[in-house]
Amino acid sequence: MTTTTSREYAEALFGLSSAEKQTEETLDGLVTVRSALMQTPEYRSLLASPAIGKEKRIKALEDAFRGKIPEILLAVLRMMVSRGHIAAIDEMAEEYEGLAREQRGETVAAVTSAVPLREAEMVQLRSLLEKKTGRKIILNCTVDPALIGGVRVEADGWVIDDSISNKLRKIKEVMNA
Repeated sequence: MTTTTSREYAEALFGLSSAEKQTEETLDGLVTVRSALMQTPEYRSLLASPAIGKEKRIKALEDAFRGKIPEILLAVLRMMVSRGHIAAIDEMAEEYEGLAREQRGETVAAVTSAVPLREAEMVQLRSLLEKKTGRKIILNCTVDPALIGGVRVEADGWVIDDSISNKLRKIKEVMNA
């Protein structure tokens, strides 16, 4: 779940990076930062630790990322460290990515199927969803054998559940009514 703090940082960063036409560079920078923090959890802990002086934490941040990420992103990260909000970096990055996708007219569709979809099925599904939404669709496919057959698609707050398990559930509800 996204916190208000994460959303506010993401919106501020997006506004700044859009104004400077650095949306994609900033997104790449967020990938770099998250990767570094994931690979070195002790570095993440250092940046978040109130036991370490704010200046030392900011210096550690700048030493690691200056020249490797856009200055706009570094400035927002400095603010997050100084205010004790760096723990929200992952949620903030996900929010930022969503804002960037929105700007590009893209939607991520979470597709769950009982068996892996073939490439032709994915192309057909993507085309159908793009016609339905009028947006570019990015498929995020997972497999859940509990569906028995069919697919379940979730995107932008709507759900299409054409799985056999859902149809069986509906039949059971009718029979028990």
